[in-house]
Amino acid sequence: MENQLAKSSEERTFQYQDSLPSLPVPSLEESLKKYLESVKPFANEEEYKKTEAIVQKFQNGIGEKLQQKLLERAKEKRNWLEDWWLNVAYLDVRIPSQLHVNFGGPASHIEHYWPPKEGTQLERGSISLWHILNYWQLLRKEKLPVHKVGNTPLDMNQFRMLFSTCKVPGMTRDSVINYFRTESEGHCPNHIAVMCRGRVFVFDVMHEGCLMTPPEILRHENI
Repeated sequence: MENQLAKSSEERTFQYQDSLPSLPVPSLEESLKKYLESVKPFANEEEYKKTEAIVQKFQNGIGEKLQQKLLERAKEKRNWLEDWWLNVAYLDVRIPSQLHVNFGGPASHIEHYWPPKEGTQLERGSISLWHILNYWQLLRKEKLPVHKVGNTPLDMNQFRMLFSTCKVPGMTRDSVINYFRTESEGHCPNHIAVMCRGRVFVFDVMHEGCLMTPPEILRHENI
């Protein structure tokens, strides 16, 4: 954690967001070539030849018109794919998210040096939660280092969705509501919800501007 703070002293987590280039649209030829490459290992010779013929027909027919529509969409959106991906991969899915989609998140990995033991749930839970909340503070203060490829910064916007975000169920499509704000942007929720034996408990994790310690989180979780 301290190393992360030191490395990012001159950069803010989200400082490059507005200057990032828009997502480029690959050429139709490039997309179809990659499609054929992905199909090849799963098709026999006859099936692959049929697929090649279908791809050729698509390229010479409606494919070009659809490619133009993609290019037009890209002129209006910085990321022409994001909304489609969010809807198809997450919001339109009608199966439980916890097991099939959101199977992980920010967490401290302690099992390798602190094996699970009966009766330590509160202690383990509060320490793990304290580490997660420290990560939340890194994002709030924009101290999390910017991810880069070489010297090129990558999009950090998804980190905003780790905290203070709720997926609201809908009949055919869910929606996402996000309340996360950095310190420079304003107020951000600082409470957590604990579910135990069919009941939900909510309490703030900040006290007089400071993050609660693990023992203080032991005490609230035990109420």
